[in-house]
Amino acid sequence: MATARRQPASEAGFLRSPALPVLLILAAMAIGFTALLPLIQSSTATTTVGEVSSLETERTDWTARLRTLELEVAGLGSLNRIEAEAAARFRMGPPTERHYIAVDAPAPEPLKIPSRYLPQESKPDPDSPSLIEDVVDWLTP
Repeated sequence: MATARRQPASEAGFLRSPALPVLLILAAMAIGFTALLPLIQSSTATTTVGEVSSLETERTDWTARLRTLELEVAGLGSLNRIEAEAAARFRMGPPTERHYIAVDAPAPEPLKIPSRYLPQESKPDPDSPSLIEDVVDWLTP
């Protein structure tokens, strides 16, 4: 009698392969790495938000310093302060005499401004009725 030999199943050969532990380790590492990606992304986003916040704070500080300097410049440029400083430091005062000088040259031509920058002049139409006449006409039948 002939006996049939059993062939090992192909799946059984794969499960007993020496490369199986290496493949499992690589698969576990890939799964672990993909699990860490959201953590890395959120960490990077949190760091970026912190940097943006610190830069906005720094910008606010510089804006406050700018406003302080603008206020100081405005105070230094006031006419009362300049007059007091001139009187105190340079012993200056109002003039005692005034001299006028005549100039033989004509006055310079005024600067020509394009009409689009000039204010629009509304010229009332002399033929149009006034507001009061419009109201009276509306009220009378």
